[in-house]
Amino acid sequence: MRIALDAMGGDFAPRETVLGAIQGAEARPDHEIALVGDAAAIEAQFKAVGQSIPSNILIVHASQVVAMDEKPVEAIKKKPDNSIVRAVKMVATGEAGVAISAGNTGAMVAAAQLCLRPISGVRRVGIAISAPSANGHCTIMDIGANLNCKPIHLCQYGIMASVYHSAIFQIEKPRVGLLNVGEEQTKGGPVVREAAALLAKAPINFVGNAEGRDIFRGRHDVVVCDGFVGNALIKAIEGYGEMLADILRTAIFRDVWGRLSFNLMRPVLLNLERRVDFADYGGGLLLGVDGGIIICHGRSNARAICNAVLKGIAYVKGNVSGSITTALRDSVGMLPAEKE
Repeated sequence: MRIALDAMGGDFAPRETVLGAIQGAEARPDHEIALVGDAAAIEAQFKAVGQSIPSNILIVHASQVVAMDEKPVEAIKKKPDNSIVRAVKMVATGEAGVAISAGNTGAMVAAAQLCLRPISGVRRVGIAISAPSANGHCTIMDIGANLNCKPIHLCQYGIMASVYHSAIFQIEKPRVGLLNVGEEQTKGGPVVREAAALLAKAPINFVGNAEGRDIFRGRHDVVVCDGFVGNALIKAIEGYGEMLADILRTAIFRDVWGRLSFNLMRPVLLNLERRVDFADYGGGLLLGVDGGIIICHGRSNARAICNAVLKGIAYVKGNVSGSITTALRDSVGMLPAEKE
């Protein structure tokens, strides 16, 4: 299988994307990685680290780059040979199973919707991302693709995220919760209450409303919310984690006793840091299009890129798109008829 990786996307591209591709190629030599972007710039990174191009890495030239601050649709129209579109088109034509980018998120979503067919029955695409929890992982969907969700969209997010979580983390019946201001069925506005009623009818293991703290307690494997709430939630989690890390670092190195004890605590601290580091989770999956699309954090380092590659392989091997199609087909008759 081939993974198409946008080499030009991200704050530290192309250096970190190339290094991540090298790590991914070494971890999975049975798969191929296509680095998409300015061929000269990509080749220069291999020379900079003194390494020849591995046999399972190829370079696909794209002459243009979408900047992080460009308007997605305008940029795609003005720059038809950009690295994001080129990578997504490789998925559309079957040249690759997954496209990955740490670049402009809006452009990645727009390119996927323009170039790939929607999965049959999907009303709205969404982005699913994993966060650490007491029992391993919790998948949150949506984190920014759809800001104005209807109840049917939230219900389908529950179905799609359940299929994704099951395939990636090998859990047979993920526990799905709907993010709300309380656990009681009477809580929340009309959209959330109607979504809860639909989720209860869907062919998934819906366990009711979830509060924000439940994401980390391990009570849910999947938590569903609209893109506005999900995006704010993920960024709050990230910011809070960084603050706690700074507080801990300051406390340890404040005096000589802290510095002396650091070596004893170091294995534990490193394990904790890895557990909560976004780089360990690779990126978010754009679910709802017929093809693998992984959107990485703009600050992704080589480890994050490598983990995104590994997640992409797991996505294809788990047949996530096919399983979502089956799950949505099974939900026909349980959910409302198509209407907008």
